Amino acid sequence: TAQKAATTLKGLYNMAQTIFNMPCSFIVPITVSIIPAITSYLTLDDHENVRETEESAARITGLLSLPCAVGLTVLARPVMALLGGYEGEQLELSAQFMTLLGVAVFFQSTLQFLHAVLQAHGFVNIPVIHMISAGIVRMALVYIMVGNPALGLLGAPIGALIGLLLIMVLDLWAIQRKVPQKPKLLKNLLRPAIPALAMGVVVFFCYRILVALLGIDGSRVLLAGIPIAVGVVVYFVCVVLMKTITRKDCLLLPKGEKIAKLLHL
Repeated sequence: TAQKAATTLKGLYNMAQTIFNMPCSFIVPITVSIIPAITSYLTLDDHENVRETEESAARITGLLSLPCAVGLTVLARPVMALLGGYEGEQLELSAQFMTLLGVAVFFQSTLQFLHAVLQAHGFVNIPVIHMISAGIVRMALVYIMVGNPALGLLGAPIGALIGLLLIMVLDLWAIQRKVPQKPKLLKNLLRPAIPALAMGVVVFFCYRILVALLGIDGSRVLLAGIPIAVGVVVYFVCVVLMKTITRKDCLLLPKGEKIAKLLHL
């Protein structure tokens, strides 16, 4: 029945959303740590350290969110097969949801960071206004696209992606207008992009090779686990070789001193 099909689709989308929320939660410790740091520097009227802290936090946000976004986008099918246990048409649909939400991981993580910057500077109402404005646009888009038979429930993640992008643009614009230090946030957010893209290419071909060897319905653990493990190694090596992260960046992370020593920073 139509109701049963709708319930099934909603269940697939909810599962993709649950996986989407996992990497975004990694950004919370960063937002928690930068607000008091920025506030203390503002109290001391130390604008140089305010800017450096914000740019450093932007690099860390990109460092964590970009590989997650690329990985979930490239490995949407094996990840949903492993974690959701789906197969056939359900797997294909859930993989489409995950591909779109994978891209949205970067935008959602960036928003959490940008909101923290605005709040640290005392502009607590601006993120709320932006979220309400973009939320109205998102609801209108989702209503229109989900009602289109060619898109169906795919309109929900597309609408979410557009809404998040809109809020991110508004937040960046507000920071450039309101924050006197004019930190280069977007540039630093995208600094880990090359290592993340390199990882994505390697992971893509690794998965394709495994599919050729094991078959598309081979071991779900191997089809998802091996590319993820290879991707972690490739990304780590690229980050170190390209000096994408600095010692000050590491200190914003839990156990940052140990991470800095491990990376010889």
